[in-house]
Order: sequence, then structure tokens, then C-alpha cells
Amino acid sequence: MRPYLSRLVITIDPDTSSIGQSAATGFRRQDVQSLVRPFDPAATLTEHGDVAMDNGETSISLVRWEAADRPAVGVPDQQTLERLVCAALVAAYPNRGATVAAWLESRADAPATTPKEFAWSHMAGWYANAGCEGFYRAVWGYPQLVTELRTRLTACGAWRVAEVLAE
Repeated sequence: MRPYLSRLVITIDPDTSSIGQSAATGFRRQDVQSLVRPFDPAATLTEHGDVAMDNGETSISLVRWEAADRPAVGVPDQQTLERLVCAALVAAYPNRGATVAAWLESRADAPATTPKEFAWSHMAGWYANAGCEGFYRAVWGYPQLVTELRTRLTACGAWRVAEVLAE
């Protein structure tokens, strides 16, 4: 009998600050395996980096929203989904980073800047018609940007997981 759960995807997205955070999200595949071992001592890492349990019937995939890009103007430092998308935006459209940074710096009495402010600034400046709800869908409508997004999503493993989920 096949287990009820065939795939679990764990995403790491610690978007609480934009400056001074670790360059990596911290939680690794080996950590997932350690968490699973009390439930299945035979759980193993697959060739793709997933954790297989229940004799391979259940897969656990870890996606860490990370972008290996160097620090850049208009891109938050902290590894998050917002950093990944902003890094792709600035790579596709290099002049936008300075505009976003200037806007964020110009805000009087602003709260602490988090990665969300970076992403929403890109949204407000160039994708306002899509609104907040549609921003992450709208970015897929620009081939130059799609190339940058796919490169980063592939590097962090999210593209592979999305393909597996789409099967």
C-alpha cells in the first residue's frame, strides 16, 4: 500500500532583515535526514539530494531560497525568495538596482528595511499593474528575466522540484 504522503517540500525563506544576515540559509539536506530518522531509521539521501523514506515511497525535498549573486545595489543581502527574484531583476535590468536603492534610502522615518521592501519596490516601479498578488506571476512574462530566474531557480534546486511536482 502506497503511503498517503508521496512528496513533502520544505522551503527555507528567513525574510526578517535585509542587512547583515548570513550568506546561506543554514538548514541543509542532512538536517532534513536527521529530522526524519526517528520516523524512518533507513531514510537516505537520493542522488538528487532529496530524502527518501518509507522504502523510497515518500520523498522530502528541501528548497533553500538562495541566489549566489554577489552583493548588488537594489538586492537584499539576506538569502530569501525576494533576494533571488531581485537578483534576477537586477541582472536582467541593471539600471533598476540603483533606482530601488535610492528610493529605499529616501524614505523618511521608514521602518527597518527587509527583503520584502526590495521586492515590492521593484514591483511598484515596473510591475504595478500586476499588483502585489500578481507580481510573482508577472515576472514570468519577460524572456530576459525568465532566463535569469531560471538560472537561479536551477542553482538552488527549486526548478528540479517544480518539474517533479508538475509530473
